[in-house]
Amino acid sequence: MARANPVENQSPDKRVRPMTGRSAGDGRPRPALAALLVLGLAALAFGDEAARLLSLDEAVGQALGRNPAVLRARQEADAARGRRLQLQAAPAPELSFEAAALPLWNDKGGEEFSLGLRQLVEFPGKRGLRREIGRSGEAQAALELERVRSIVRGRVEKAYWQAVHARRQLDGLTSVMATLEEYSELAAARYKSGQVPYLDIVRGRVETLRLRNEIVEARRNLKERTAALELLMGERDYAPLDLSTDMGFTPVGKSLEELKAAALAGSSLRLAAERRRQAEHAAALARKAGLPDFTVGLFTPSKRLGGWGFEVGLTLPFFSTSARGAAVESEAMERQVAIAAEARRSGALFALESAYADARALEDEIVLFRDTMMREVEESLKAGLLNYQYGRADSLGVLDIVRGLKDARAEFLRALLNHQLALIDIATAGEDDGFGAASND
Repeated sequence: MARANPVENQSPDKRVRPMTGRSAGDGRPRPALAALLVLGLAALAFGDEAARLLSLDEAVGQALGRNPAVLRARQEADAARGRRLQLQAAPAPELSFEAAALPLWNDKGGEEFSLGLRQLVEFPGKRGLRREIGRSGEAQAALELERVRSIVRGRVEKAYWQAVHARRQLDGLTSVMATLEEYSELAAARYKSGQVPYLDIVRGRVETLRLRNEIVEARRNLKERTAALELLMGERDYAPLDLSTDMGFTPVGKSLEELKAAALAGSSLRLAAERRRQAEHAAALARKAGLPDFTVGLFTPSKRLGGWGFEVGLTLPFFSTSARGAAVESEAMERQVAIAAEARRSGALFALESAYADARALEDEIVLFRDTMMREVEESLKAGLLNYQYGRADSLGVLDIVRGLKDARAEFLRALLNHQLALIDIATAGEDDGFGAASND
């Protein structure tokens, strides 16, 4: 004869539903327990001050307007404009007054005075090269501002997702705490009826104490992550934040070749190309340093106020080693800039390929967690608590499943975070000098 299932023989109001927060004794819902735990942990994490609601877009917008690196880059753009105006300006004219044939001691001589105006005329091409150097410097400052904004955006997004990850870690531990409370009530009820030893209660208390320590660490981690985000946003004082943008999962939607094309068109590589052009202009200007400049002037003598004089001058740089040294230096600088540009290009592609590989590997892991592993662990916990209530499982097995659920949730959250960080590294490949920071160990 088939043995009757004790669960099927129970009335509906006495069946245990562990994952819905129902009591083991009367089956009535107890949502207050989980709610009180969440509110209590939030109060411990942030104190009595109300949390400010902040979305990801709001965090990025505030950082782009208040981050010190962005503010400095904006001032540098203004300074570059000033340098360009100086470089393209023509040499200022000179107004001179000359006195000649002045008397020595008491001699009466024929003093002669003249008033003149002189202008330096550079060799053709020098001023044009200086103007191009100034324009290139101004373009570099604009590209540097764009690069800094991209870096700040990426770092703010990383800090935001890390804070969201810390918040969800804390929520997950709180949920596990509610499950442990469920187990503790079952163990206490079964101990009173003499079905299990007091050791089952002790094991639950030990596991609860261990989890409370993890919750304390999670609260501290959440505060540290929030403070790091606020620092990037330009805040001066710490304040609790309620992060409204949740961390989801969006696979990489472009091929590696498309992402490479986008990275090569980024502000960092365009900045390197602009520096290379400026170095070429500087080298051409240095080679013209050995060519003479001219001076022209007009003057009027005091003896004949109606007459005018004409003056022509010529610099003689032919025998100076200064021009030759400037040419050698500028050519070496041009080669250095070319080497740096190629190195930055290689670094950008390497960072992109590394982040792309990480993102694709994490996508497979996330799908496995989401579609299979999390559901299996949660169902195993439901069955384990139900079996423990009716004596078909021991406390060690149930607590082992609880720990497994906690670890599975933590690994799933870490995979989500690392995937978000990898996506940010893909978007900012080559912009930031540091790469390969997509993991969250």
